Amino acid sequence: MRILALAVVVAGLVATAPASAQQSAPSEQTRAAYDAAFQETLRNPGDPATLLRYADLAVQVGDLESAISALERLLLLDGDQPKVKLELGVLYFRLGSYEAARTYLESARASGRATAETRARADDYLREVDSKVSRSQFSGDVMVGLGYSTNANSGPGAAAGAFGATAVTNPNISQRPDFNVIGAATLRHRYDLNRQDNGALESELQFYTSRQFQVAEANVVYLDFTTGPRTSPFEAGFFDDLTWRPFVTGRYVNVQDVTSYWAWGAGLEFGAPLGPQIAGTLSAFGRRREFVNSVYAPTNNQSSGNEGVVSLEFRVELTSYMTMTLNGAYTRFLAMTPAQSYGEVLLGGAMEIRFVDPLSINGRNWSVTPSIGMAAAVYDQLDPSVSTTTGRMQNDINLGLILAIPLDDRISLVGQANYFQRSASLSIYAYDAFSTMVGIGWRF
Repeated sequence: MRILALAVVVAGLVATAPASAQQSAPSEQTRAAYDAAFQETLRNPGDPATLLRYADLAVQVGDLESAISALERLLLLDGDQPKVKLELGVLYFRLGSYEAARTYLESARASGRATAETRARADDYLREVDSKVSRSQFSGDVMVGLGYSTNANSGPGAAAGAFGATAVTNPNISQRPDFNVIGAATLRHRYDLNRQDNGALESELQFYTSRQFQVAEANVVYLDFTTGPRTSPFEAGFFDDLTWRPFVTGRYVNVQDVTSYWAWGAGLEFGAPLGPQIAGTLSAFGRRREFVNSVYAPTNNQSSGNEGVVSLEFRVELTSYMTMTLNGAYTRFLAMTPAQSYGEVLLGGAMEIRFVDPLSINGRNWSVTPSIGMAAAVYDQLDPSVSTTTGRMQNDINLGLILAIPLDDRISLVGQANYFQRSASLSIYAYDAFSTMVGIGWRF
């Protein structure tokens, strides 16, 4: 299935978002304590302990503005409190008020009472501020993990065919379990075009590799690059929040340490909020896939061809601690050899649930993300090299579960389990696999 490897890895990277960016629903006890602390500030507006407790509870319930107000009142009592200024800088940063954040962070760093730890944290956030206000902004996710699959041979077809066509024309899918080392990264760059429509050139590079301990033919390397300008074409009216982005894209896939295929193309993406908690994205693109013959796949070039893909995604913020993503796509691939041409429909969904650290390790918000994906593909013609009587049809189902445990604002421990099953009219293409992985994710 197209999302067996890459979609799961990308989802794992997304799940490693800093705890500061995730807000779980406060418990009734926390909400009650927050309300009581507010009343206490009315009775004792000049008591530092009361203001600190109220600020802490305000952050826990997501009321960052009230936390800022309480901490700023503390500075009226004593203006040289570097830890308070540091926390104010962090809160303003979380609200997107970067210049206010810079003022407090620089003041915290310059204080003679600041500890080495306070100065180090201030420096970290000042670098973040510089990145946010710069016209050129880099961000990304990196993950390294150790995995195990009951069917390592399923890896190349799934990873190399992610979001597209079959990569291995003569699949070797016998049940061969193996351990592997996984590396993945998503690197993003945004360059502000300094236009009134908030136009920006957005680029993204995805990297994925899996190196097997024993089943070397399942080694995979994947690179995917997309770039294009995003703008808001309408200044006012019903479509004022609509953005569109023409883009060009390129891809490279290596299987068993040799090139499997290159791909290049172009497309158009539209995005818009559909309500206060719903956002939608529609994209369409065309692409050329050029498969390369090798000693392992001497007729690989017969899979070369052109494809068109239309996809639609909805992201719904159900609550402050629960986000649902729904997506669908249709792919039409026309290969040099008609037997390799197909049409495919894909449907999927995921639910990210954030919750307070249940083990009281560090008090940060954990997240768990169950997902499901289904796909159905029908090939145009019989493949006489496989069967002269039966055409190729296949149905895929992919079930995933990801747990992300933040260790600090940037690093998370990620665990993933995945079950994939493909049923097919031709038994050579039918298989299943259960995979697990434990890794470390870093977001910058």
